[in-house]
Amino acid sequence: MQDNRLLGIGCMLAAMAMISVQEAFAKYLGQTMPIPQVVWARYIGHLSLMVVWLWPKHSSSLLRANRPFMQIGRSLLLLIDTSLAFWGLTMIGLAELTAIFFTVPLLVAALAIPILKERVGIRSLLAIMVGFSGTLVIIRPGFDGLGLGALLVFGAACCVALFNVTTRKLANDDPMPVTLFYTALVGAIASSLALPFFWQTPDTPMAWAAFVSIGLFGGIAHSLMVASHKYAPASTVAPFMYTQVFWALGLGWVLFGNLPDQYAFMGGGIVILSGLYLIHRGRIDSAKPPPAQT
Repeated sequence: MQDNRLLGIGCMLAAMAMISVQEAFAKYLGQTMPIPQVVWARYIGHLSLMVVWLWPKHSSSLLRANRPFMQIGRSLLLLIDTSLAFWGLTMIGLAELTAIFFTVPLLVAALAIPILKERVGIRSLLAIMVGFSGTLVIIRPGFDGLGLGALLVFGAACCVALFNVTTRKLANDDPMPVTLFYTALVGAIASSLALPFFWQTPDTPMAWAAFVSIGLFGGIAHSLMVASHKYAPASTVAPFMYTQVFWALGLGWVLFGNLPDQYAFMGGGIVILSGLYLIHRGRIDSAKPPPAQT
């Protein structure tokens, strides 16, 4: 890691803006296009960016994974996440989607216990439980809440959490360029299989612009997030992920006239505070000296 924290924070801030624009494009396109086609556009654009960026330097070594089946499984998790999130966006607003996705750090912390055998203290466990209660405030199952759209997005958040845990398991097995390339390649191939059954030609210049650009914004956002961790510790850049909510609020209001209700604000605040507390606990735990060896 190169220690340039301001650059790392800047990369994370830019990534959050790019992700919000990608999601706005997905919501716009999902109003008139089949979701599988929108997902395909996102992955083809992402793969094109990875080929331009990574192939000249690494060429065919990008395909040589030490754990190819785990790479494929990890990439399919992200594909399922994208599909569920884009489908959910046809039913709920950008801000609600963003608030639900803020449960990902809580889910990762919960999954790290059985999968990565990590120890989580009682305070962190309580923060995870409080964060999930915030999600219930947003979704309000059975109480005329956001309904199916919110449940789809929460399913997408669960996929992202598994994706992140799998990424951590792969960190010592495959180089990062290989993992980045597989992410785009597997999604592009899998989504292409469904494309002939769903193709619908964009009918306006704006639709074409969003269709062509959605994958580039997603790919650049993914790359910027990786870069942010290259220049600064995760505990430094992670809090800035929550700036995405401001982009989601602004774009949702300007482009679609959507503003979340008081329950989404309340639940989102609970989730964000819980996530920030987990980041704070992570800093404290990382600062502790390792136990003495006997």
